[in-house]
Amino acid sequence: MNLFYSGNINNEKTQIVLTNQEHAHLSKVLRKSIGDLINVTDGLGYIYKCRIDEIVKGSTTLSVLNYYHDNIDYPMLTIAISITKKISRFEWFLEKATEIGVYSIIPIISQHSEKSRLNFDRCTKILVSAMKQSLRTRLPILNAPIGFNDYIKRTAEIDKKFIATCKTNNPVLLKYELKKGLSSEILIGPEGGFSEKEINNAKNTNFTPISLGPSRLRTETAGVSACMIFSIINS
Repeated sequence: MNLFYSGNINNEKTQIVLTNQEHAHLSKVLRKSIGDLINVTDGLGYIYKCRIDEIVKGSTTLSVLNYYHDNIDYPMLTIAISITKKISRFEWFLEKATEIGVYSIIPIISQHSEKSRLNFDRCTKILVSAMKQSLRTRLPILNAPIGFNDYIKRTAEIDKKFIATCKTNNPVLLKYELKKGLSSEILIGPEGGFSEKEINNAKNTNFTPISLGPSRLRTETAGVSACMIFSIINS
């Protein structure tokens, strides 16, 4: 099954217009024709069964035949992760975390971070592509980069909050701290790790230090590992 994405569905949910990358994929790559039936998601858990009514230069117009919501009560996983020095590694994390099923991603700028900016449009395209490829119906929320101290001071209604670190004596493995069905937020540091001050500040704002295992992982690998552990616990 091919899945398309649109964030621009009319209020009556009767018509969808695909443009840009989605239109090009439908018309030039898959060579769909008028009358063909396709599936579209809005990234919010809905699937729309559509018929192609018109294909013109620059856009494809669809009629919505019916739609439904997946109605699955997912526990939400937020990964707050430092931006990697090589942006391609951060983009790899975005792709894999989306495939696994992350709810929200918060790029963090910490003391040892070597990057502070993202190409938001490019990152969003990666998220959309990964969502479609894995046939998921929920597009992860990609937040604007935020400084570490501003991030931990903000209020968030999350059941469990964790900070992954190798600098705390005998941290408990994440898999033993997660509880099935509870939303969680996991903080992943840069390759140089979090500073002692950052770890202490996080602990003082109710973050529990955890370990992802005996190996020292790259930032993006740690992020994906955390996503997979959360997914397995909640499967």
